[in-house]
Amino acid sequence: MSQTAHFLVDPRLTALLGETYRSSEVALKELVDNAWDADARYVRITLPAPLSSEPVVVQDDGTGMTAGELRGEYLKIASDKRTRTGERTRALGRKVKGRKGIGKFAGLTLANEMTIETVARGKRASLTVSREELVSLELDLEAVPLRFEEQDAPDAPSGTTVYLRQLKTSLNFPTPDRLREVLIFEYGREDNFTVFVNGVQLSIDDIRGVSTSTETDLDCSGPVALSFTIAEGKAPRAPGIIVKVNGKSVGRPQFFGLDEDEEVPNKLLKRVYGEINIDGVEDQVTADWGALLENSKVTEAVTAFVAEKVKAGLRGAHASMMNMQKARLQLQINRRLAELPEHRREFARKALEQLLLRYYEESTERVEVIVEVALDAMEHDAYWAVLESIRAASDVDVHALSQSLNQFGLVELAAIAAQAARRGTFLDYLDKLIDDPSTTEQQVHKALETNLWVLGRTYALLASNVTLSTLVQKLCDDRQFASERPDLLLTEAHDGRYLLIELKRPSLAINRDHITQAEKYRDYLMPRLPLSRFDVLMIGKSRVNTIDPHSLPSHITIQSYAGILAGARNEMQWIMRSLAAA
Repeated sequence: MSQTAHFLVDPRLTALLGETYRSSEVALKELVDNAWDADARYVRITLPAPLSSEPVVVQDDGTGMTAGELRGEYLKIASDKRTRTGERTRALGRKVKGRKGIGKFAGLTLANEMTIETVARGKRASLTVSREELVSLELDLEAVPLRFEEQDAPDAPSGTTVYLRQLKTSLNFPTPDRLREVLIFEYGREDNFTVFVNGVQLSIDDIRGVSTSTETDLDCSGPVALSFTIAEGKAPRAPGIIVKVNGKSVGRPQFFGLDEDEEVPNKLLKRVYGEINIDGVEDQVTADWGALLENSKVTEAVTAFVAEKVKAGLRGAHASMMNMQKARLQLQINRRLAELPEHRREFARKALEQLLLRYYEESTERVEVIVEVALDAMEHDAYWAVLESIRAASDVDVHALSQSLNQFGLVELAAIAAQAARRGTFLDYLDKLIDDPSTTEQQVHKALETNLWVLGRTYALLASNVTLSTLVQKLCDDRQFASERPDLLLTEAHDGRYLLIELKRPSLAINRDHITQAEKYRDYLMPRLPLSRFDVLMIGKSRVNTIDPHSLPSHITIQSYAGILAGARNEMQWIMRSLAAA
């Protein structure tokens, strides 16, 4: 025989539904959502002191509920409000947040007793739900009696107040700061909806992170107030800066061009949450209040102001985050940098800073791996890999060893080609420096003192040292040369020969007085050095026409900057042609 069966709803269901919220603060947010759906303009939440017997109170000035609505709609479990009232609220046209019809039990997450007191159309109704009674009574949920009261309240304003009593001791007590953090992203920038927690209104400062507030007067708009926070942890919902004119939002949050700025990391930009308030420019807003007029001076000024301030804030926050991450990795970085040749450490340090700039948001463990791999690549160049191969082959057989040695030669040729190409680029910039009429002897000296290869292969291996530099300094400080202040570079070859290089201004032609002065420098220095050949190289724009190069003393050579550069270029081009032919 065919029969029917029916579900029975245990009252314990209400307790289970109240346990679906991950924290007390998130449960309280659900009650604020209910106030939003009721077209409230103000919500005031009161959290008592920890361990206090006072209730948590959530009060709003919304439309409230009549006794019939409280019985027939509020107590209807899992009823989607949108099916009854539509996607938008009736009075203010807000998008309805309630969907599942179980938010009414949110208060039971942190309290054992919840009282809803609501006023609408001159009537006050109250309903009390006791968790203990729901669980203890062995009745179907629909048969459980709830304490319900109704009375006249002709002068009372509409709205709803929820009282949460007998707070659970098994849960952490809700805190004002954490509750504000939960609410700020949802309601911090809403028009006509203000939330207070223990008397303090929600603000940008409630977001964990680096906050900035600044006010100024813009010529075309008057006073403006910008407040924003670069949030820590998870990026906020709807990031960006929203424009408010006379307290009303204009369009959606935006980044004022910073999202197209290559200097601003996109991940960091999405942590910005804030608003800029402008008064008295309603005529510069589009009819739908969707944006400021694109071609207005107000838009231009506000965009420039916001971009400047937010970018400065991001730069400071970014540097702080990078420094924290760098501090955690500093011991590892210092240890590995010490293993690199000295001339490569600065380049390696800058490369690591670029890595930290790019991956600052990754976990320390991941960045450690990235830094380790990068340092391995810097320390173990192609020569290292080939020499490792040669060492391994030397213990195997002659054929393998010859193959590895051949590989070393290929690496050597590749390195020479790369060096020649880089030197060609260096010569382009040196040419630009020399062609500049304002270039001084000191600036040329700085460029050439560590790049003597520019003078040709004969001079490439010359070197200076502390002793020679000290001698030159003493010469320059000597009273007889004090008025000249020459720019000299004293170098020594491997066979003990000395070369004194005198650099003249690139725009100056060398004359006989210059030659005579150079010989005086040589005469000063020779007695102070071991007996050896001592030559002088003078470099300037050219030599005057009255000087015959064949009549110069054998120890003096004059060259022009143009001739030196041309010679260096020819040598680099010859190297590149030879390698290409090979």
